[in-house]
Parts: sequence; structure tokens; C-alpha cells
Amino acid sequence: MQGNNLAPAKSRPTLIRRLDPRTKLALLLASFLMVLLPQRPEVAGLATLVVFGHLALARAWGELARIRWLLLTLALFSLAIWSWLAQGPNLLFWRVSRESLAFGVATFLKLGTMMVAGLILLATTPVEEFFLGLVRLGLPYAGAFAFALALRWVPEIFDTTRRVKEAQEARGLIWEKGTPLERLKRHLPLLAPIFLLTLRRSQTMAWALEARGFQRSKRRTYLLEIRMASRDWLALALAAALLAGFITIHLLNWDRIPGLKF
Repeated sequence: MQGNNLAPAKSRPTLIRRLDPRTKLALLLASFLMVLLPQRPEVAGLATLVVFGHLALARAWGELARIRWLLLTLALFSLAIWSWLAQGPNLLFWRVSRESLAFGVATFLKLGTMMVAGLILLATTPVEEFFLGLVRLGLPYAGAFAFALALRWVPEIFDTTRRVKEAQEARGLIWEKGTPLERLKRHLPLLAPIFLLTLRRSQTMAWALEARGFQRSKRRTYLLEIRMASRDWLALALAAALLAGFITIHLLNWDRIPGLKF
């Protein structure tokens, strides 16, 4: 379980990276709540700015660049779907109103910001620290181990996909030739070897865990030790203050879009 799929192997620790994993999980939860409460894109944009400030402190811009196309697709989907489904009195064209367009922008900000907040956690927290943080929060050892192992398995699947594609290219298969539909059809046969290789790796992992006596003893020991420091309490206090501000705005109905209907 060594390593992480997003955190660089060699990088100078930043303030965010030095935080306790429990603090990072609390910051993730606070980010979700801040961005989920408002309807208006202006207020959701404030929460987005807060999360991007978090991203800047973590120095994780490189990881953000990896999902830029996913964010662009999410923006187009949110604007197209929610601008059409929602309704408002100030019609702009066809079924799209000023209120529904604002709601579509706010929906993209919510989903995109939550993705970025999760990305920050993965980019700044090695899997072993994340696992220990879950255990310290009271999650059963087996559940925390399975969750952390699932995160560690994501880059393994991508690596398997890359190796299968390279093997097919060595046999003369050209991926970029033809229409997008034809290229998609060429990728479909990859599913079988990727699935079989992943299943084989999973079986090997299960044998390795069984050979090492996984869950034979209820008392566990850990190589790492984590403890809350003053910077963690300061980060939690700042997150609590920001969250309280957004909750106040929500209770006062300052984050609502007047006339919005579904």
C-alpha cells in the first residue's frame, strides 16, 4: 500500500501536506457543505474560491491539469441539462431562462468544486496516512484497509490498461486511425484482458494477505504515528468559521435564486 496515485513521490512538504489526515477529511467535509448549500452561482463561486485557495496552498495545480477535460465535459453537461430542466420567469431563449442558466452554472461549480476538493485530499495524503486516519476516526480496520486499498488499486488499473495498449501497439494495432466511433470500437476488446489481469492481481493480493495472517489478531500495530498539532486546530477553526458564514447566508436566504422552479 505504499505510495499514492496522485501525490508526487518527491516534493517539498507544504502546510497542507503536513496536516493530520483527520484534519484533511474534516476540510473535505466542510468544503462539500459550503458548496452544496447555495443556489446562486455568486455564493457557490465564493466556496469555489475558498477551495482553490486550499489547492494553491497544497501546490496541486499539476493534479488539477489532469482532470481539465473532465471538468470541461462536466461544465457543458451541467449547463445543457440544468438550464433546460429548471425554469424561471426571465426567459432568454427557448426553455432557458436567466434563473435556470444561473442554476446550471451553480450546479457545475458545486460538482466541479467537490471534485477538486477530493483531488486535494488524494494529492496531499499518502494512502497509508489516509488509512490510519480512517482507523483513528473509528472505522473498523478491515473497512479502512479495503477503502485505502481501493484507492491504491486505481493506478494499478490504469497501469494495466497502458501495458495492454502497448502490447497491442507492438502487434501493429493503430489506435488513432479512423473516426471516433471506430477508435472506440478498437478499445472495446481491451476490456477482457484488463479485467482478467486485474482479477489475477486481486487474487494474488488476497493470497498475500492470507499468507500474512490478515485479521488473525484483533490488536493491530502501525508503522506510522499521527497526532493533531496546533496547525491542525488552526485549520479546523478556520474551516468552521467559513462554514458558519455559509450556513448563515443560507439561513438568511441570501443564496437563493428568486423565481427558480423545477
